[in-house]
Amino acid sequence: MFQKGDKLYSIVGMKCPRCHEGPLWRSPLYKLKFYDMHENCPVCGLKYEQEPGFWYGSMYMGYVFSTGALMIVMLVTMLVLKWELTHVFTAVGITALIGFSYNARLSRSAWLNMMVSYNPNWKQQNEERERKLAELKAQGVDVNDVSSLTSQGHHGYETTSGK
Repeated sequence: MFQKGDKLYSIVGMKCPRCHEGPLWRSPLYKLKFYDMHENCPVCGLKYEQEPGFWYGSMYMGYVFSTGALMIVMLVTMLVLKWELTHVFTAVGITALIGFSYNARLSRSAWLNMMVSYNPNWKQQNEERERKLAELKAQGVDVNDVSSLTSQGHHGYETTSGK
């Protein structure tokens, strides 16, 4: 249905948005560890939480997703199935409880995919970054200290210690 390189492949499959190979989550959904997310992609090393507070935007996406799903359930049960109001609310409540865990993960996946694009050349770029980090180390720059890198004008070189 979706193929590697499509945003929906990464969002629905909950894969890394840069390489479309690494999983976003450490544990499967049925273990009920809703936010058991890798810090970095196990394949390409992308840091998932781009900055402090990065996931606040995913809360808004989760709100939109859950509101849409619950409205659909409500409309189908009321207008198509013609259920009584108590049964409609029961169906909406059960859908909300069951869908919560999937919605939490889906909203994070969608938010991250809005911020990071698929890059089929990630391997070459990682090799280039590693080469530049090695050059900086040779110059005496502490590449493990991000503030040291940015204060010396070396923007965009994240550490790879989280791989």
